[in-house]
Amino acid sequence: MNHLSTKNHIKRILSEALSFLEVSNFNIVVEYPENQDHGHYSSPVAMGLAKELKKNPRAIAEEIFNLIKDNKMFAKVEIAGAGFLNFFLSEEYLQSKLTQVLIDSSFGKNTSLANQHILLEYISANPTGPLHIGHGRWAAVGDSLSRLLKYSGADVFREFYVNDAGVQIAHLKASVEAVQQGKEVPEDGYRGAYIQALADEVTKTGTAPQILMQESQRQTLIAFRTEFDQWFSEKSLHTDDTMATTFAELEQKNASYLQDGALWFKSTEYSKDDKDRVIVKSDGSFTYFASDIAYHRNKIQRGFPILINILGFDHHGYVERISAAVKVLGGELTVLLGQMVNLFRNNEPVRMSKRTGDMISLDEVIEEIGTDATRYLLLRRPMNSTVDFDLEIAKTSSNDNPVFYIQYAHARIASILRNTTKKAEFVSFEHEDETSLLLEVIKFEDLILDLSQSYELNKIPNYLEDLAGTFHRFYRNCRIIDDVQESSRLAICQAAKNVIGIGLELLGVSAPEIMKDTPSNEA
Repeated sequence: MNHLSTKNHIKRILSEALSFLEVSNFNIVVEYPENQDHGHYSSPVAMGLAKELKKNPRAIAEEIFNLIKDNKMFAKVEIAGAGFLNFFLSEEYLQSKLTQVLIDSSFGKNTSLANQHILLEYISANPTGPLHIGHGRWAAVGDSLSRLLKYSGADVFREFYVNDAGVQIAHLKASVEAVQQGKEVPEDGYRGAYIQALADEVTKTGTAPQILMQESQRQTLIAFRTEFDQWFSEKSLHTDDTMATTFAELEQKNASYLQDGALWFKSTEYSKDDKDRVIVKSDGSFTYFASDIAYHRNKIQRGFPILINILGFDHHGYVERISAAVKVLGGELTVLLGQMVNLFRNNEPVRMSKRTGDMISLDEVIEEIGTDATRYLLLRRPMNSTVDFDLEIAKTSSNDNPVFYIQYAHARIASILRNTTKKAEFVSFEHEDETSLLLEVIKFEDLILDLSQSYELNKIPNYLEDLAGTFHRFYRNCRIIDDVQESSRLAICQAAKNVIGIGLELLGVSAPEIMKDTPSNEA
């Protein structure tokens, strides 16, 4: 179901008012005041218009106020300070939004990205070893972003690019063969307990080691609730005329040139790159960049003009050149760069696996703390921030563990709803915490719309923590069962539960109806 979100509803009312002031195409900003005494929503629109209209902003605010003050969406509108407009939503409007949340199982779902065909590539680890916690971050971000984009109406194709054509595959094979023969692993080979296990499996099945590793990675990701529509083989780019046709198209578009026997991409002409880039060396061999251009052209040829790549921050120097190549080929590329993950146990760094003496694998983290906590904690921070991940906190049943805090709110509401015979239906508001909880619930619509453009997934956990906190405060201050307000409060609880469930689903985290543990430090 599609409805106008609260912010957009206010923006539309303001836009209609501005048309009477002969103002059009103005970027109207609507905000959430920190203090609800200053309104449920506010806008500095009058101050933004002062220069254009050459008027005092408070005078502009008064003109707008006179045009919108009687709108039934608002209980009242106030002018504050130099010209802020503060909006207090009417009970009638809040009741209509509550009804919407209660009957709409996909509240916040929208069509803002309808008809967009997006290919989302993420993780794309070499098939040479187990996935680690850093790969887990890209898995959590990529899968959650896919869910968000689909919730916003996009057609999303999830792809894992398998680097199976480079020298790393030869090094893996040589490492496995050395172990099979009881020899030292080559200096440029792969080491670790997993190589012995891999060698045993190769001996047993006769399957190539990179195929076995790819399947192992796939099983890890399934356990992590992350699946792909396609695992794309880099090797396939070199089995037909893909490379040749790619170079021909670049030449046709005057985006490449020959110099010193090598083929170059005009990276400085089409981007802010500091130099042009070789795609075919003078000896005829391809650079990694050549394969990447061909691969992205392949994506576009498959009907995906909108491309999103999730990469580690160490790829930041690569963004300009590949984005330029994609633009030349008729596509649009967004690259999301993420920082590393640091593992801790009781505030002490953890670098090695106790089991194998190697780097801790994603499998081990999932086994120790579960998929829910792992995904949530990897999604909680902005992508451009390092994640400090404490394994012990992730296992606690306390309010110090944010995923437990949110899941407990969901389960607590489920328990309340199970232990009543009354119907959840709104009658009236009697307590400010009722209004506060509903106001927090309806922010979800605006959040999803914003994130469909910004991709700032960490704002979902941030929002859910605020919502859970608002619910827990409501629960402490407002008697629910056997109260005159029971029906209304049950309705508000049900709305909060619905939104928490949707938010957790977008994160790939479960929303339990029952939890055995209660918070050890409940406030």
